[in-house]
Amino acid sequence: MSLDIPDLDWRVQTRTIEQIHTPPRMLQNLVFNQRNTNESDTIEVDIEKNGKKLAPFVTDLEGGKIVKGTTREAKMVKTPRIRLKHPMPAKNLMGQKGPGQIYYAGGITDIMTAKKKKIATEQKNLKDQIANRTEWMCAQALTGVMSVVQDNVSFQVNYLMPSSHKVILVGEEKWSDPKSKPRKQVKQWSQKMINALGFGPTLMICGTDAAEALGDRLEEDKAFDARRISAGEFTWKATSNYMGNLGGIDVYSYGSAYEDDGGLDQNLIPADKMYLIGTQARFTIEFGLILDLAAGAQVVGELFSKAWMKEDPSALWVLAESRPLPVPWQPEAIIEVTVMD
Repeated sequence: MSLDIPDLDWRVQTRTIEQIHTPPRMLQNLVFNQRNTNESDTIEVDIEKNGKKLAPFVTDLEGGKIVKGTTREAKMVKTPRIRLKHPMPAKNLMGQKGPGQIYYAGGITDIMTAKKKKIATEQKNLKDQIANRTEWMCAQALTGVMSVVQDNVSFQVNYLMPSSHKVILVGEEKWSDPKSKPRKQVKQWSQKMINALGFGPTLMICGTDAAEALGDRLEEDKAFDARRISAGEFTWKATSNYMGNLGGIDVYSYGSAYEDDGGLDQNLIPADKMYLIGTQARFTIEFGLILDLAAGAQVVGELFSKAWMKEDPSALWVLAESRPLPVPWQPEAIIEVTVMD
């Protein structure tokens, strides 16, 4: 196998990784479900804040009134870079059988087929990790601030969520208290969003503890529609994550976790929090331009992948890169509530 084999060309590898199926991620499917590619690695994040002024009246003889436009705050944000690579030593690539396969020691066609499958397996692993990180970024964006601190990189993106949209319950307000009234509280928080944007939330995402407490409080509530809705294609309403509908708001529990640097599982959505989200607002994932000098590539896309041979020690390297940036363009369409201790 040499470097000029077409299968190792970055165009082929990029198309391959794009076509690999990965499990759906809730925040990317239900909230940040618009995905845009850009011809730059820097995105102009133009946060929009609508005013509350009434349109003025004019007489039949007057011209139009000049009014103040939508308030915007623009900032240039460099898209975070995710670039992963994995070595496949000659022994693993040529001398080991794949899952469910018989051992092969020869036969060019069989060996090449097995190699392609193993490369695709590693590409899927890289793509899964990128999707996991992107979901983590979406969860961070819902809090209003995405902070990254690593040994090699440190940055923060502030989405300018109003402080009034971050609520902490106390005393009997907490959902762990039988005296709490989640339905009434949700109605009040929804009105806060309506006052700001003219529309209310359509989606509620609860951490595990918050979901359990909400279920306890609404167990006898006949107005809470907990029916499961199935469809021919995948829908989150057909999964165990769907709890029901509360006054026109679809309610979901979110229990996905990630492994931190210490090897411990951490919740993507904190167990004690709940998010109300107005999905009529604009939520996108913006993908920055990917540059690779060795491949001579300038990729306007979500993913880039390439593979190359190393002579000594003999190994095939597989790489994947993505530059995603989740953006809640109207931060007032999010209300974060700490509902538990």
